Parts: sequence; structure tokens; C-alpha cells
Amino acid sequence: MMNLNCSKLAKLTKLSLCLLENGGLLDQNGKINTFISFFLLNYLNYCIHEQEHKLNFSLFSVLDILKRENESLGEDCEELQQDRNILKSEKNKLGKEKEDLKRENERLGKENGGLLEQNETLKQEKEKVEADFKELRRNTNTCVYAVDRDWKRLIEACVIVTLDPDTASPCLAVSEDGSRVRFTGEGSAEWPSVLGREGFTSGGHYWEVEVGEKGYWVLGVSTHPHEKSIPQKPGEGYWLVRLVKGKTCKAVSQSVDQTLNVEKMCKMWGVYLDHGGGRLSFYNAETRFHIHTLEGSFPGQVYPIFSPGSHDKGPLIINTKVKNV
Repeated sequence: MMNLNCSKLAKLTKLSLCLLENGGLLDQNGKINTFISFFLLNYLNYCIHEQEHKLNFSLFSVLDILKRENESLGEDCEELQQDRNILKSEKNKLGKEKEDLKRENERLGKENGGLLEQNETLKQEKEKVEADFKELRRNTNTCVYAVDRDWKRLIEACVIVTLDPDTASPCLAVSEDGSRVRFTGEGSAEWPSVLGREGFTSGGHYWEVEVGEKGYWVLGVSTHPHEKSIPQKPGEGYWLVRLVKGKTCKAVSQSVDQTLNVEKMCKMWGVYLDHGGGRLSFYNAETRFHIHTLEGSFPGQVYPIFSPGSHDKGPLIINTKVKNV
């Protein structure tokens, strides 16, 4: 609209100039026509006034838009400032929490160091107590109760030993199922023996033997698969517990000949072979008390060995129904 009015004004101005040049604005006397001049002047003033009005309106519209935009920007700036203040507050809070966590971490680190030192101290004390306890047991032959954890480990290693009649002394009789052996009263061997069919080269193995009221017997392991009697003074390759006259119980090996302090002779003995650990342990299978442990290095295959002695005909019986914990 503004462009249209300006065009009209330009055309009118151009027309007036043409009339002026050609005498269109002059009357008969050669003077400027007053009416036409007055009309042109008023029309020019009207056009100028209309243009000023429209320009002012457009200017006010622009100013109003700018005002609203400025107010909106002000509100946005205020919100941004609030957000900035919130972020600053959160940053300060996180910084404080970070410092608190750092101090807590340092405290925990110190405590952890103290606990590690205490743990190491306790570990050393435990090892010392275990060593002292082991020495005490060795020196006093003290029987120690096997707690559930230890007893469960034994039971899990249980094997059913079957006696091998081919390895039995001629004066022994082995039952058909290989679970019993007794002295027949023939022969002159002091400790006639028989081996289990299976030898062991590694791992842990537990078996139980019922000795009943017998006054003479030998239990243990041997590395001699072809010998059918146990020497009175065993040399290399024997780890044994021997009962004599129903009251003298001895642990016997090449390097050991020790009388055991067994207050009440048990009727069911448990034998645990820890091949890798080099230990052969004997237990009262009825009360779960540990009686004695022989230590040494087992070279290769070892066999369970049994002797019912040569003074009575009572049998040694392999327990095929070992009780769980």
C-alpha cells in the first residue's frame, strides 16, 4: 500500500511539472491557475500526511513487536539466570559431596589398611596356634573331636575297600565278598596280612574297619604288594597302627614307634589317607575323635593293609555302610 501511494504521489508530481512546463497551470492572463494549484497542494499534503500516518503505524507495530520480543528475552534471561543459580548451587553441593566422599574414602582406606594388618596378624597367630596345637597333640597323643566340616570331608572321600585274597597270608581266610578277614589258627607268622584290591596314587581316601573286641590287629597302608605278613619292626613302606594284648596301641612306621594314649579302645576305626599331603590319619569312627596322624611321603602306589593278628580268630570287618554327617 505504501509503495502504491508513493507511486501515485510520484505520478501526480510528474503531472504537475508537465502541466507547469506546458502552461496547463496558467490561466488566460498567463498566471498560475489558483484553483488547480490549491487542489494539487491539498492533495499533496493529504498524500504526505497519509504516508506519515502509515509509516508511524508501521513503526509503532515494529516497536510493539520489539517490545514484546524484549520482554520475552527478559523473561528468558531471568529463567536462564535462575537455572544458572540452580546449577551453581548443585555444583557447590556436588563439590561438597565430593570432598566428603574423598575424606570418607581416605578414612576407609586407613581402616582397610588397619584391617589388613589385623588380618595378617591373626593369620600369623592362627598358624602359630595350629603349629603349637599340632605339637601338643604329637607330644601328648591327645584325641581331638572332628567337627562337622572336617568329618564331612572324610565321608565324601569314603571308599569301600575290598580285600584281595591273592595277597592274603596262607593262615588267613578272606570272605567271598572281600569284606572280612580272620586268622585260621594255622601258620607261624606273628602279623599275617592281606591288602585291599585297589591301590591309591593320589587324592584323599577314607575307609572304616570294625575291630570289635579283638586284642590284636594292625591297620594302615603299605607299598609292598607281594609281602603277606608285616614285620615286627616295619621298615620303609609301612604306616600302621597296631594293637597288642588289647591295651597297647602303637603308631608304627620306619621312623616312628609311638605308644598312643587311647583311654577307651574303640570298636570301629576310621582310616584317612591324604596321599598328596603325606598324612595317614586314624579316627574313632563311633565318636568322630581324631586319634593319631602319621606323616611321611608316599612314593607311588599304596595299598590298605590289614592284619587280624595270630592270637584269636575274631574277624576284621570292612564297614560298607559308613554313616554320613
